[in-house]
Amino acid sequence: MSNPLNNTPFKKPVPVFRLIITWALMFGLTIISMFSGNVFESHEIAAPIGFIPVVILMLTTLFKCRLLLLDFLELRHVAPQWKRGFFFAILIITGMVLAAYALAFGI
Repeated sequence: MSNPLNNTPFKKPVPVFRLIITWALMFGLTIISMFSGNVFESHEIAAPIGFIPVVILMLTTLFKCRLLLLDFLELRHVAPQWKRGFFFAILIITGMVLAAYALAFGI
């Protein structure tokens, strides 16, 4: 099916159910991130958290970025090279953050 005005194909709309599931997953991952980052504990000064909570935090952030790219930015419908490229960039950034944290705290 194409657009009769300019002969371009119509883009398939994203099902609302998928967006709701994606939103619910992102909400759950945000709660996991908050617990792993010790948000609910009150400290006088900012204390560094351990390496394992940072890994959990970064993995949940990585998965949230993937959900954002695929569903809300609609990269699910683009060429596989673009998806791999964006996901690889997110992996590189996550690895750099984890490496910087490990180097800063001597892990």
